[in-house]
Amino acid sequence: MDEEVSDRLLEQRLRNRMIETIEVLAKGDQGLIEVNFTEFFEGLFDHSRDGHSVYKPNSAVAEEKEQVIDPLGRMLEKVSHETLHFRTEAEYIHSGCAEWIKPVAQKALKVLLAQGRFREDREEESSTADNCQA
Repeated sequence: MDEEVSDRLLEQRLRNRMIETIEVLAKGDQGLIEVNFTEFFEGLFDHSRDGHSVYKPNSAVAEEKEQVIDPLGRMLEKVSHETLHFRTEAEYIHSGCAEWIKPVAQKALKVLLAQGRFREDREEESSTADNCQA
């Protein structure tokens, strides 16, 4: 049976997926090793194009949060273009690009997690770490 999902609930779920992606980026080299270099760079592109969220407007992502996510997207775009010729995980690690991305991702993650994750089974006006579903 197909479940009807509201726009708000979809936005909450998309925000949670964005957080999961940024969690990987915030680990730097360790995140790169965990998911492989393709997913490390391409994961955020599911949510961002040309340095901006593809899901604007998203009622679950406040404007101040977009202001830390967009720079991360722009940074990933730049690094991806500069490393197109890389073919191995070792090349990415040796270049230092994942560690360069790490502090920007950590800042974005900190801002997003300050509000917490949203539930994925019902709409919420706001979320906190206390009422979220992990």
